[in-house]
Amino acid sequence: MEQVLVVKREKIEQFISGRNGLITDNAEKMLEIIKAEHEYLPRAEAEERPDFKQIIPYVILRQGDKIFVTRRLNKGGEARLHGKISIGLGGHINPVDEQGDMLMKGLWREIHEEVSLDRFGELVSCGFINDDSNSVGSVHLGACFTLKVEGDVFVKETEKLEGLWMTLDELKDNYEYMETWTQIALEVL
Repeated sequence: MEQVLVVKREKIEQFISGRNGLITDNAEKMLEIIKAEHEYLPRAEAEERPDFKQIIPYVILRQGDKIFVTRRLNKGGEARLHGKISIGLGGHINPVDEQGDMLMKGLWREIHEEVSLDRFGELVSCGFINDDSNSVGSVHLGACFTLKVEGDVFVKETEKLEGLWMTLDELKDNYEYMETWTQIALEVL
């Protein structure tokens, strides 16, 4: 049974209450609270508990004027997101990530599970993505980052994802097919 990192909503409520979208103010304070106050719940339980927020690293890969995009296939883990376009890589943080900076350790573990990168630059924090308007968003909080990459990027989980590069104009043309977090994260670009 997968255990996932969560934080009680009440611990961060002052920063997210009534705010759907990209939250850039108080991001460091929110991160401190998450590091100090987190716990783990079984994933199935966490998916049904809006009194907790699952913290999900969400990393946007950039190469020049193009953004790496994935489309979730029907065999992916989150049925509510099948067929949707995403510009973010990442996933749940598990107890295995607990040694050191659990967010960074989980972030890099998820990136390396999902894609193969040739070369990459600096990871830049962009804030948190919050969307309490739907059942997926109400139990998740995205820690959003950008990462410049060079060379090829290949999807490893080809049974779950397909990957391609898109320009900002192409992304805008596909807005209706995007998962909500991608629509929010476009603000970063």
